[in-house]
Amino acid sequence: MSKYILVLALCICAHPVFSQVNATVAADSLNKIAQLAADSIPWKYKGTIGAGLNMVELSNWTAGGQDALTFRGLFLGSLDYAEDRLSWENDLDLGYSITKQGTQDFRKSDDRLVFGSKLSRKQTDWLRFTAFVDFRTQFYLGYNYDNVDSTSPSGYLLISDLMAPGYLTGSLGAEWTPVPEFKLLVAPIASRTIFVLNEQLSAQGAFGVTPGATSKTDIGGLINTTLDWTFVENVRWKSAVNAFCRYEAPDLWIVTWENAILMKVNSFLTVGFLTSLFYDDRVPVLRDDGTTGPATQLKNQLAIDFIYSLSNFE
Repeated sequence: MSKYILVLALCICAHPVFSQVNATVAADSLNKIAQLAADSIPWKYKGTIGAGLNMVELSNWTAGGQDALTFRGLFLGSLDYAEDRLSWENDLDLGYSITKQGTQDFRKSDDRLVFGSKLSRKQTDWLRFTAFVDFRTQFYLGYNYDNVDSTSPSGYLLISDLMAPGYLTGSLGAEWTPVPEFKLLVAPIASRTIFVLNEQLSAQGAFGVTPGATSKTDIGGLINTTLDWTFVENVRWKSAVNAFCRYEAPDLWIVTWENAILMKVNSFLTVGFLTSLFYDDRVPVLRDDGTTGPATQLKNQLAIDFIYSLSNFE
């Protein structure tokens, strides 16, 4: 009898352990099923819509300052296709914000329209041949508020507009993907076209075009790197470097470098620090010291946004 009691006791004690193991196996199986279901979808889409508001109101504030109000909107979207050895990745980045300080009118503080498309054929696990297109411009007029222009309707110097500039870059090359988070594209065949469709800016020869012309195309080589890395939980670093070299001036590179560190607070709230760097030796810039000439352009943003995301995969 004592033997039967001992066996029964062992079974009772072991039951929670086996139950826990079975539950773990079941959870892992469900995760694998979800991942396989996502991998079996040839077309995957993801979209994120965000809106932000920042307000400062001062009354009898002895430390000084001005009332300020900022409205901000953004959209990040992707539509990707992958099946067998062929893949097609499409990304769209839209952003616009306006700021009002004190008694000033609302002024633009961010304005971007960026579209990228990449068609690839896989050769090995880490190498694929790729055709890449990058297009970028802005939505609306831009002014230099430090320069007064009595001929301008706004009273300030016009410096940009929709498709003034517009940049279209196309390339053919090979892409190295040693890990899923990092990609390096080297394209010895590339072209870069600058569009200036605003008549006033075109007449000035803005952004490196011939005065009176609406576009200029250069042939050269391209290096493009992208990083999308969640290095700690809920903190994501996205970085993209685009460097174009004209064959007629191989020592002068046109560089765009964009970074975003995104911290997810919850399902609807994100805090982000964004930087954009741009250099083109043919674009004159009014430098901080008052001189004019080529210079590195830098923009930093700290954004707190309410977001809504949707996708057809996990």
